Amino acid sequence: FAFRCSPQCEVSCPSCPTSPLLLLVFLTGSDRIPIYGMSSLRIVIQSTTSGEQYLPVAHTCYNLLDLPKYSSKEILSARLVQAIDHYEGFSLA
Repeated sequence: FAFRCSPQCEVSCPSCPTSPLLLLVFLTGSDRIPIYGMSSLRIVIQSTTSGEQYLPVAHTCYNLLDLPKYSSKEILSARLVQAIDHYEGFSLA
């Protein structure tokens, strides 16, 4: 998958086990593409003051991603993949 944090920073991980669908579920809480397409989806990425040991946090109701300031793209990619892979979603059962 590829994840663009800003025009200067894009994290791509073509060999990661995480798929774009899992990224969509992590960010929005839904595995469905919006009715008006992906271009209608607005994801807000905000920087947090958390340290590098913290994972990104998604607020699915607001399509908001809290992203700590990582020192490298490699750390960003690893933490994002870790957060997505350990995401459990909503359990209503």
